[in-house]
Amino acid sequence: MPYANRPSRISADIRAQARHYEDAAAAWYTRRRRLVVVALCVAVVAAGGAGGGLLARSGLGIGAESVASEPRLRPGDLQFAQVLDPALGESDAGPARTDAESTRVASARGTEVAIARLYEEPLSRAPETDLRGPGSAGTAPTQVRFPALDALRRVAPNPPPWQQYAVSVPDAGGAPMIAIVIDDLGLNRGRAYSSIKLPAPLTLAFMTYAEGLDQMAAAAKSAGHELLLHVPMQPRNRNYDPGPNVLDASLPTSELARRLDWGLGRFEGFVGINNHMGSGFTASPGGMAYVMRQLRARGLLFLDSMTAASTVGPQAARHIGVPYAVRDIFLDNDPDNAASIRAQLAKLEAVARRRGYAVGIGHPHRMTLQVLAKWLPEARRRGIALVPISAIVRHRTEITQAAANTTD
Repeated sequence: MPYANRPSRISADIRAQARHYEDAAAAWYTRRRRLVVVALCVAVVAAGGAGGGLLARSGLGIGAESVASEPRLRPGDLQFAQVLDPALGESDAGPARTDAESTRVASARGTEVAIARLYEEPLSRAPETDLRGPGSAGTAPTQVRFPALDALRRVAPNPPPWQQYAVSVPDAGGAPMIAIVIDDLGLNRGRAYSSIKLPAPLTLAFMTYAEGLDQMAAAAKSAGHELLLHVPMQPRNRNYDPGPNVLDASLPTSELARRLDWGLGRFEGFVGINNHMGSGFTASPGGMAYVMRQLRARGLLFLDSMTAASTVGPQAARHIGVPYAVRDIFLDNDPDNAASIRAQLAKLEAVARRRGYAVGIGHPHRMTLQVLAKWLPEARRRGIALVPISAIVRHRTEITQAAANTTD
């Protein structure tokens, strides 16, 4: 985090919170080391006879269950701690999060879960590797085999980020679902935090070039909201300025890649992206195909804001295999007119009741936030299931798969 963006003083509460995360990280690594040591001990004992197998099925099974029942440190927690207190590891020259550290935490977590799952299942079900080594003594009936590390990692693969960072909501049970997305967040911090205070779960789309994104994203996640990255894309009218590092189909691929990589690295924990402006770029088959390939490689979803009817976003997403959804209603084209915003919400509700789901996009205008504060609890009382965008994407994917199975 640049030095100029840091708070001049760190409060005692923030330092205490940072220490809490640091302690949690240390405790997590201690549990992991203990589990590995126990697993190795069991392997040594088990290699000598069936008694080791009994120990693996009893003692270690209990240990694995207790580890699984305890809250684990999430990959983003270390980064949040670093944002709270620079002394925890961030540098003035680097970003506020440490990508290598996040990768190590995620990998270790996946391995731990895999080991725990291994010993909750019969050993014979897993792919085998002989731990005795060449030329070791022993007979086949008493030989106990354990899976290779690659097999362990295949047991519990990490879900893609659009699922890993998705906000969990109860099954709608057939109720009409609505996802409310608030775009353009982060440039006005006051309005961003007013949006975060709205009843969850909303989907909050933060601008790539806003400052303080780590802090705002952490607050939004803590409040129960889902996150998107709001990516500036070139409009058809070049007199409009979408902001820095805009995606433009006229750019060489190397520069397009640099701009997209920069945006995707601004903060962590988002499930996907949606376009800011972009009536020109989203109509470019080549530009959108490149973006979709990058989203697929990163396991992210795409929400097409539908700023132009000429968009090829949905077609590109389907062709390349990116989970996606499409905006149905803009809520606040008349941002100071409460009656107009309520009318748009009524249209959104009608779409949801007719089709089963709908996606509405609004902006952090004062009137929009005031209307939503009243409408959200009222919609729930009318039987509307308010869900994050990932739930709509998952629902659409299930419909598509069901239709394909019926055709087959």
